[in-house]
Amino acid sequence: IKMPENGYNGHGNGVKRPLDGSYASAAAGLRPMQKGQEVLFFYEVDASKPEAAMVACGSKGPKAASKSGPRMTLSNGWLHGSLEQAFDPAKLDPGNKDTWPLVLPKSDYEFVNRMGKKVLAAAMPQRVLKVRESNQPLPTKLSILFVRWGGEYSKWMDDQEANDGDWGKYGSPPSDEYMGHVVNSGIKAHPALADDEGTPLWELHHLWIGSSKDCWEVCPQASMIKATMRGAKRCAFWMLWPAEWSDFGDPDYACYCERQSLFAAMRHCEGVGIRSLFPHPADQFEHITSKSWMALLSVHPGAMLPACTLVSKGSVKISAANAASMAMKALHHIRRLNPYPVENGDPPAPSEVNKDGIVKGVVKLGWSWENRFVTTFNGVKHLEARLKEMLSQPGCSASTCVVQEWVDFDFEMRLYFLPGADWPEKSPIEPTMIQCNAWGPPDDTKGVGVSRASFSKLSEEKVLQRWEQDTEAWAMAKAKATHIAQFLLAYLLAAEHQPVPSIRLDFMLKRLGPGKARVIFGEYCEQGACCLGWKEGPPTIWKSGLDSALRDSEP
Repeated sequence: IKMPENGYNGHGNGVKRPLDGSYASAAAGLRPMQKGQEVLFFYEVDASKPEAAMVACGSKGPKAASKSGPRMTLSNGWLHGSLEQAFDPAKLDPGNKDTWPLVLPKSDYEFVNRMGKKVLAAAMPQRVLKVRESNQPLPTKLSILFVRWGGEYSKWMDDQEANDGDWGKYGSPPSDEYMGHVVNSGIKAHPALADDEGTPLWELHHLWIGSSKDCWEVCPQASMIKATMRGAKRCAFWMLWPAEWSDFGDPDYACYCERQSLFAAMRHCEGVGIRSLFPHPADQFEHITSKSWMALLSVHPGAMLPACTLVSKGSVKISAANAASMAMKALHHIRRLNPYPVENGDPPAPSEVNKDGIVKGVVKLGWSWENRFVTTFNGVKHLEARLKEMLSQPGCSASTCVVQEWVDFDFEMRLYFLPGADWPEKSPIEPTMIQCNAWGPPDDTKGVGVSRASFSKLSEEKVLQRWEQDTEAWAMAKAKATHIAQFLLAYLLAAEHQPVPSIRLDFMLKRLGPGKARVIFGEYCEQGACCLGWKEGPPTIWKSGLDSALRDSEP
């Protein structure tokens, strides 16, 4: 299918316009047009609606008209068409659809829904707000690709019970709700993605993935996917979660793809020039979510991490007892090599129970979220049982698990960093937002795969209540966490040269006494992790990511 060629070579100018994307100055600069005149028109449809009619893309690329394999569609962008009636721009009223131009899409466009079923009505004449003369260059500054779930729908993707640990009003990244907010509160609200007349300078494609097999099929099609994206710059939002599990075909596992397949698809698209904007580039995303950095950085005093080691599935299969024993010895050695600083009168660090040697800790899997694959152990025999339990689950393809020493803490503190164009030259960087949360006691009677502890948000008022109004200890905790974060952000920069547009760093806090607090790093959390109801959090993060994409010096 022939799409209009891009001719944009300008720069955004920060024009202010309605956040609803109404483009009030839609007719600016237009002359009266005659019936039958060929035009470019901006087509847009809400892709979150199951029957939304989108343009099928790439006759030789992803199979748009089939339920088998990945499908690519366009929901927002400039298309060719012709006027079905004369149009006088002076009479245009953006609030009255009857005054909008009536356009017939070019006949070689095929309109389909997300499952690839044809929507014939969309090929009929339609009212559109934005038109331009067909001989004008296409103004697409940024092509955006949502790589999203196109398999069997699961209610959990959108019908989530509100609680202290959820994503607030935005939904989770793989959900239709979340992506709808990215469009309306992120893309359409970005000051550089429309010109002075409100002309959209962006387009939005969707790559529908229904299985890990579909991800593998994306790899040889990466060049064709890029060719379909007509913007001067191209970026992708990967709205899927990597997992170390076989595809079950169960709706409860919707949006999860086997990690090798997902990261391979990402790398192939990056290799042809489609930047992975969200959550992160493939290498960085894989490193963060693997949790392998927990072991790598546990030997560095700047990271302030608990002692940690990775235990392979192979060693557990050969001898779980030997694997548990060796893991304990590794934790002992790492803690001796990199002891926590403890002043006179301070309690043992990082825990009381391990003051005379490590006996208690946790076992967890990489590529898992929400405390679902985290279990505690107490003693080497208990660790042996936990290793077997964690690595012997049906369908689990994990090759290693993470074993960490126990940490005593009162609650967690989350720091959100949004490095701008002036970082790292301008350093140190301060957090944009600080939040706190508490975990209840873990229920060790529960099996793996479910959350084992309650979760609650803490306001600063509740934090100070827990800490006996010790504002000095609270200030010390924030200062220490911000200081440690400088090293942690630099580590990410060493692992991937592009600064992260945003990242959440979680720390474990313990009050040691009047005016004193201990801070221990917990984990990196990728873009898209929940913001504990921070109302402006997701739009702030989306804008930071889009800013980063638009700063790229090369298309």
